[in-house]
Amino acid sequence: MKKLMYYCFLTIAVCLLLATNVFSKLTGSPGAKTGSPIDGNNCTACHYAPVNSGAGMLSVATNIPTQGYTAGQTYSITVQMTQASINRFGFEITCEASGAKVGAFGITDAANTQFANNNTAVTHTQGGTFGSGSKTWTMNWTAPTNVQTVNFYVSAMSANGNSNTGGDEVYTTVRTFTEATSSVTDIQNKVTTFVNPISKDIMINCLAPVIAKNLKVYDISGKLLVDKNNLQLPTALDVDFLDAGIYIVSINLKSGEFISEKVLIP
Repeated sequence: MKKLMYYCFLTIAVCLLLATNVFSKLTGSPGAKTGSPIDGNNCTACHYAPVNSGAGMLSVATNIPTQGYTAGQTYSITVQMTQASINRFGFEITCEASGAKVGAFGITDAANTQFANNNTAVTHTQGGTFGSGSKTWTMNWTAPTNVQTVNFYVSAMSANGNSNTGGDEVYTTVRTFTEATSSVTDIQNKVTTFVNPISKDIMINCLAPVIAKNLKVYDISGKLLVDKNNLQLPTALDVDFLDAGIYIVSINLKSGEFISEKVLIP
C-alpha cells in the first residue's frame, strides 16, 4: 500500500512539473531558441517535433528597402506564423552578424511581444499566443553601424493545445539584409564644400548635422595642411594662413562615407 501511494505521489509530482514547464512556454521563450549560430537551439529544445515538416508557413516581413538598411535607422519587423486549424502560436527572433548580436530591437506591441535573452531577442507574451489559423507579431529594429550584412533568425511553433510539449510543430527561417551603399551623387548632396569669397574660409555645408570622423586639407602636391578629428558639420575652416591656389578637402564621415573635393582659394 505504501509503495502504491509512493508511485501516486511521484506521478502527481511529475504531472505538476510538466504543467509548470508548459505554462512557462506560454509566457514566452526562455531565450536563445531562435536557431541562430550563437543560440544553437530552436523551439525543439522544449517542443518535440521535426523542424519545418508540417503544413504551416513562417515568414518575416520588413520595410527595410531592397537596396539595404541605413545605420541608425529604425525599421518595422513583422513575424507571421500561419497554419490552418491552429489557435496557439509562439516565436522568438534575433539578429546576428559575424558571431555577435547586432542592432537593437524595440517593443511596439507590449500585449503580444516582449524582450528575451537579455534584450537581444523578442518573443511572445502569454496573450500573444492566441490566433485563428495564424498569428502576427510586430516590433522595431534599429540598424547597427559598421555592419555590412545582418541575419534575422526566427524559430516559431504552432501548438496543438493538448497541454503538453508533444505533438507541436516547429518552424525556422532566416532573412539576410545588407547595408545600403550610398552613391557618389548621394554623398555629394549630403556634404558640399566651397570658399567664402569674403572671409576666405572653407565652408562645409550639409543638409543635416553629421560628424566628420576625420577632415583633412592638402595642397595639390599632397602636403597635409589641416587635420581635424570628430568635427561636427556644417562648419567653417579658418584658412587665412593658406596662399591662393587649389586645395583638396578630404572628409571621412562617422557613418563611413568618404568625400573628396577641390576648392579654389582666391
